[in-house]
Amino acid sequence: MNSNFPLISVIVPNYNHENYLRLRLDSIFNQTYQNFEVILLDDCSTDGSRNILSEYAEKPQVKYCVFNDKNSGNTFRQWKKGIDLSAGDFIWIAESDDFCDIYLLERVVKPLINDNKVVLSYCQSNKVDENNNKIGNWIEHTNSLDKENFKKDFIIEGDAFIEKYLIHVNVIPNASAVLLRKKNLFLSADLLTSNDLRTCGDWIVYVQQIIGFKVAFTADSLNNFRYHSNSVIAKTVKSDEKTLIVDINLKMRKAIFSILRIKRPSNYEIVFSKNKSIIKFLKYEKGLLLIRSSQKLKGMFILISVLDEFIKRYKFRKNLKLKLKKLGL
Repeated sequence: MNSNFPLISVIVPNYNHENYLRLRLDSIFNQTYQNFEVILLDDCSTDGSRNILSEYAEKPQVKYCVFNDKNSGNTFRQWKKGIDLSAGDFIWIAESDDFCDIYLLERVVKPLINDNKVVLSYCQSNKVDENNNKIGNWIEHTNSLDKENFKKDFIIEGDAFIEKYLIHVNVIPNASAVLLRKKNLFLSADLLTSNDLRTCGDWIVYVQQIIGFKVAFTADSLNNFRYHSNSVIAKTVKSDEKTLIVDINLKMRKAIFSILRIKRPSNYEIVFSKNKSIIKFLKYEKGLLLIRSSQKLKGMFILISVLDEFIKRYKFRKNLKLKLKKLGL
């Protein structure tokens, strides 16, 4: 690869992913786009990760290989460490349990090179299991919002991307599929200190990154996002603490509120209103969950605080039951 091409800093934050590391690292070093540096970070793993990372650290593209003596407790602290050490124009957080197609960098970096307004470029992801088998595709994740647009490549204004997609759900489910323009990248203090935002902090990073700029999407599934029993997303889905998940979402949306107020996207009023409506719905859901879990008084107080949402949802359910009853269902 011609060194005139922009340098990409590949940050590999690892914790106890010995079983997946070789495939991860090989998929990085075998990229067709070769102007990259690699920063290997280990967060005090207790498995055999250190030996594997030390072996790959001998490769000339590896600029740093850092082993923590104590677990940081927060993956975004590792992200920041890697970003601070990086020299590249673009950042790729290559999660240590994922892997990718050899053309990922070549394809995903193109919009960033061709248009300085593009600050985030990402591709579609396959779902893979613990044995590297493809078990699905993350296009299913966006079907409820848009069944057509994610079938093709596109470039979109960041403000519009937030309004159409990102304010509703994180349509970028895996950081391993993303390249970020470094000069626009900022990790807030909340991400580095809050345990509650560890499972959704990337969502906040994306919102902050793209306001006033552009997002590029590559429809081909060049990334393989591993879904296994120890992955963050699997632990979240399996959690019995549904109210905790709602609380995390509420705290994340509070952080988004702060970003919107400070950065003022062109469609601020629309996005702000949508976020406010979603917060009301989440509080309504939390109230019902608390009532069902015998915390009736606390649940009722929350429902009273979103009384208009409660009345709207109650009427909808009541009308739906009447319609189903008339149909004999």
